[in-house]
Amino acid sequence: MLVRVEKEIGRVAKGTAANKTAQLSALNALKTDLQIKAELNDPEVRHNFEQNKVDMSQPVYRYLCEREFQKNARPKLLERLTQMNVVPDLIESSLDPQVQLNIATATPFVPGDILTPDQTASLPELNITSFHTDSRLYTILLVDPDCPDVANKSYQQYCHWMITNVPLSATETRVQGGQTVLSYQPPHPQKGTKKHRYTWIAYEQPDKVEIAPVDRLGFDTKAFAQQHGLVARGANFVRQQWDESVSAIYKDILGIHEPIYGKPPKPERYIQRQMYI
Repeated sequence: MLVRVEKEIGRVAKGTAANKTAQLSALNALKTDLQIKAELNDPEVRHNFEQNKVDMSQPVYRYLCEREFQKNARPKLLERLTQMNVVPDLIESSLDPQVQLNIATATPFVPGDILTPDQTASLPELNITSFHTDSRLYTILLVDPDCPDVANKSYQQYCHWMITNVPLSATETRVQGGQTVLSYQPPHPQKGTKKHRYTWIAYEQPDKVEIAPVDRLGFDTKAFAQQHGLVARGANFVRQQWDESVSAIYKDILGIHEPIYGKPPKPERYIQRQMYI
């Protein structure tokens, strides 16, 4: 059957039919389906998949990885994003994750875990597992929705990193290239504030985009995505709270004075007893 389909693809490719593109698309989809079914229960394929030795150029491995993502990683991600209000605070409730964001830190984590700020002091390597064979362009953001807004006694967003026009596919997973719109500023949860939800978001672009630098403080993720026709395809996040390493980030990396939030210490209400000799 597979041989017959391949011959038919060759015949249609040489033809001049008006619906040639549609025919080739349908035949290639059928070919992929037949390849998967032929190899799905192959012991070697199963063993390689269990050992994480996968070749994403092969349809059977793409199928197995996507099935695993849809069954396990995706529901857990959506659960965490919703429980901790990343959805809808940052991302629309219509989010339908199609790619998996893998952030390489010293301590492996699942979405919503707590990491210390020193683990993201430098830009971690980011790999995105997608399941489409064609190369598509993505915009990647790192946003903190929990930056203090003192004037309004509330919180505002802060964009720590923005890179656009990143080419990604099933075989092209590492986030590299593209155009850096906002250089990486490490997470630095302010002293006296609650845990911050530092969130990476991968947006699929409709085409190549030209985006000018924007203000980091007061950033609006949803409005930004809508303005540029971006569709959220995946996300991941960690939580962090102030520790002493943040002071070093302010001093050595950001080069600015470190703010301190929270209630001031209460004055001493009692007169200390004096002792005379």
